[in-house]
Amino acid sequence: MLGGCTAYGGDPLGGILGGILGGGGYGGGYNNNNNLSQFERAALEACGREAQRYGGVEITAVQQDTRDTVRVQGRINTRDTRNDEFTCTFRSDGRIVDFRTG
Repeated sequence: MLGGCTAYGGDPLGGILGGILGGGGYGGGYNNNNNLSQFERAALEACGREAQRYGGVEITAVQQDTRDTVRVQGRINTRDTRNDEFTCTFRSDGRIVDFRTG
């Protein structure tokens, strides 16, 4: 399932980072205490928000794949066990370019 492209604000990282640096987090030990780069934190926040549309979210992995993309993986607490995991690819321009459940 392709979620399409989603932009978050005019400044690709500015608005997103405000929420991250201000607190909050998604289970799995990924919070403000991790040694994530700003790019990885922006990806975690954007992908976490997208996943929350389906239920409660637990981030299990955040990894920068290329210079311009970060992949976020996690679990969504839903009643449908076929769609309880997700992967998300976040691009450096602030867009989610791939979001899949299953």
